[in-house]
Amino acid sequence: MSDEHPELAGYEASDGPYRPRRAKVMRAVVLVALAAMLLPLVLSAVSVARSTAARACFVYVETYVPDAAASHVRFDLFEETGAGWQCDWITTSGVTHHLGSLGLIPSGAVVPPGVRT
Repeated sequence: MSDEHPELAGYEASDGPYRPRRAKVMRAVVLVALAAMLLPLVLSAVSVARSTAARACFVYVETYVPDAAASHVRFDLFEETGAGWQCDWITTSGVTHHLGSLGLIPSGAVVPPGVRT
């Protein structure tokens, strides 16, 4: 057997010239495409979390502070109770009071049995 392959006669292996500019452009295109795929997912998750937190906060305020004028949710990273959605209730005079933390990923309101809703 021979180590020579007739179909490769005259072929010289070459990786071609290295093109750093092309590599940078390709890297930028990939990063933009990745961001374009992930941004809608992040925005959707934040929107769902905000609406869930708003509904849960409304139920908690209506249950535990029936004389409150309104409820309000906000996302806070540096709260004493930890990062996450915070539930506040507002008096008729406009003073805001903190009711509790709903966590990073809020769930529906769970009212204990026996509490009037």
